[in-house]
Amino acid sequence: MEIVMSYEDFKILSKNFRKAFGQMLRATDMDEALRLTKRFISTIDKEPIIKDFIEKNHTRVYDFNKIIEEKNGEDKFDLPFDENEEVSYIYQLLKHITENNLSYLDFAFPYREGRQIVNMIKNFNREVVNLLVDHITSYLEETAIKMGIEGKQNAKYVFNNSSVGNFLSNEGDVYGDTTLNQTNNNHEGEGIQSIAKELIQLLKDSNIDNAELKEDAIDHVEEIAKKVENGEEVKPSLIRRATTALTNVTGLAGAGTALATTIPQFIEAVQAIPMP
Repeated sequence: MEIVMSYEDFKILSKNFRKAFGQMLRATDMDEALRLTKRFISTIDKEPIIKDFIEKNHTRVYDFNKIIEEKNGEDKFDLPFDENEEVSYIYQLLKHITENNLSYLDFAFPYREGRQIVNMIKNFNREVVNLLVDHITSYLEETAIKMGIEGKQNAKYVFNNSSVGNFLSNEGDVYGDTTLNQTNNNHEGEGIQSIAKELIQLLKDSNIDNAELKEDAIDHVEEIAKKVENGEEVKPSLIRRATTALTNVTGLAGAGTALATTIPQFIEAVQAIPMP
């Protein structure tokens, strides 16, 4: 399955996430807080981009039945120092809470101030849940910035089973790529073919005067993509020829263009994939 996410869809995703955590963090009643926490977790789980971030930061499985049972009633949760572990820990904690319909009195009692339940909920969310919210929010903001999606109305995000994500822009000046979580050679090959297809189209659409150089670059990219598709070895000599041709094209394409930005990404991706 491949998901192509438009600029508008990405903004809606971010908006829905902000709405979900905003409602949860404002909850004042225990039942309402649990209901809104379930909605928050559901928002994470149903959005591939956010869920991929959680999975990338997964470090270990925590036994929260045991952690809560053994935790002194006056002790707060001992959150990990490492940010990756913190993401995984808090997400698993919230999953445990929502899947088992736990009362806030079962796990958040140490966060109370006086006798008001609202303070217990507010403090737990501020000291624990808000950390996860900040990590995800920063991830979405940084991803948008790195991929050049901000302000690009034609930008799109490609997400597929190979876990290769690309931001594409039809405006001709931005094309970004990031490998989110490459898992095996087949998936990596699919990512190469996706980038190659886009690169070939950009080469064909370019206004480069040197037709021979452009044709050489297209031929090299097509040959590499074909070999990857067939599981054949991409020889260093072919990579060198492609690199030389594409580097020369970059000089003619102009800095900041989609073509000039995509070429080094293609070369880097080819060099990074282990071949048989």
